[in-house]
Amino acid sequence: MIVKEKKRLLLTISLLLFLLAGANIFTTIPVVKADPDSLIILHPHSSGFANDVIEDFQEWYEDTYSETISVSTIMKSSGACYSTVEAWAGSPEADVWWGGGEYYFKKAVRSYNLFLEAYNVTDDANIVDEFGGWDLKDPDFVTERRWYAAALSSFGFMWNKEYLTANNLPEPETWEDLTKPIYKGHITMCDPAKSGSTTATVLIVIQHFISQAGWDEAESGYEEAWEYWANVTGNVGLFLQSSHAVPLYVVRGDYGIGITIDYYAWEQEIAGMDVGFALGGGTTISADPVAILNGTARLPQAKAFMDYITSKRGQEAVGKGRMPIREDAAATAPILSAWLNATSVPVIEDFNVTAYNVMYSNVREMFANWLTKNHGAAKSAYGKILECEDLELWDDEDYQAAVSNYTALPDVSDTYAEILAIESDDLIDLAGPWETWGATHFASAATSADAAIAEAGNGEESPPDNRVYIYAGVVIVIAVAAAYLFLRRR
Repeated sequence: MIVKEKKRLLLTISLLLFLLAGANIFTTIPVVKADPDSLIILHPHSSGFANDVIEDFQEWYEDTYSETISVSTIMKSSGACYSTVEAWAGSPEADVWWGGGEYYFKKAVRSYNLFLEAYNVTDDANIVDEFGGWDLKDPDFVTERRWYAAALSSFGFMWNKEYLTANNLPEPETWEDLTKPIYKGHITMCDPAKSGSTTATVLIVIQHFISQAGWDEAESGYEEAWEYWANVTGNVGLFLQSSHAVPLYVVRGDYGIGITIDYYAWEQEIAGMDVGFALGGGTTISADPVAILNGTARLPQAKAFMDYITSKRGQEAVGKGRMPIREDAAATAPILSAWLNATSVPVIEDFNVTAYNVMYSNVREMFANWLTKNHGAAKSAYGKILECEDLELWDDEDYQAAVSNYTALPDVSDTYAEILAIESDDLIDLAGPWETWGATHFASAATSADAAIAEAGNGEESPPDNRVYIYAGVVIVIAVAAAYLFLRRR
């Protein structure tokens, strides 16, 4: 009996030891996830800026969810990002669309409502609805937003300090400075037809002049603005095919000044380049949005990125390379904050976002066809006009005709009312007339300027000048005769 009890006790102890050992074995087996967290982001940003923000997001994600996440990117220009989203048509190869300008995101919402996923971020209450007339959140939402601003953009010009010193040129301060003759051939910018940020800059300067004139005098401000851009075109040495190339050409010393969006200049400053940047005395602050692409297979991870990028932490990471969207998010110098550095960010107070959006495509096509495509002729004519001014031919009729032809706006869009009234379907038909107008009028300007210069040259040999020599000769003859007579008397 005692033996049976002992056997039973030993068996029980063995069983318990086995179960404990087994439990220990099972708890030490690592749990492997079948699908590790991942995210694909479509964006137009520089790799340096994007990578810095993404690395901070990955740290935040691990801190928040106790999981790691891998992130891959597809980098394209702003316009190409939009075209890609359009082509995907609700079956995206990326999860998040980050950056590219409010214009494209609003167009995606209004033209293709199903392309962007609706989602209210965690910090929605800490993001203002608008700033400087620009929406910082999707204004067309029903219950959930389809996009949020992820950064703010301002627009101005940068310069290479060493280049300007070597060429004895002062640093420009205002938009108006860029039309000065001393800067002829020293400026570069992108063709607006190739860049959303350059189109934005052209539109901002137009509103800068209208604002100065007063919106009740919008027509005169509009005319003055286009005269300005015609004169800048004459000073531009080269129109580039990419806005990304502008800071590179300036830093390399090919040109001294480049018209550019703020962060292109700041990236160069951060990299240690000796460059300066100014907002020209008038800018606007537009939103650079972020959105989830509808149809994503990684919706939780996409929502996490939206929460991060709009959080205070995310915005301070953004603020190391771009202007943040939140007042409570600090920017790292040389980056400016529209709130904390308000005196250094001269926002056009009465900026009209509605007019901006209506004019966007019209102004882009007018500039590209009238000015960019005729750049060579414009440069030549402008150079001859400056030569007339060096000769001080202000009252010369040919000089005045040259200026009139050079700055004459195409008659199909020579008023503010007309540029607003152009429909998108009309743009293809207007491309030819705009280009022809430029070719014809810049050629006429050059011809008139040549006539004024030739007339001035002929004037130096004109009869009044010959009479001076005749009178001088007569005086000399009389003096010699008088001296001869005087000597004979002696």
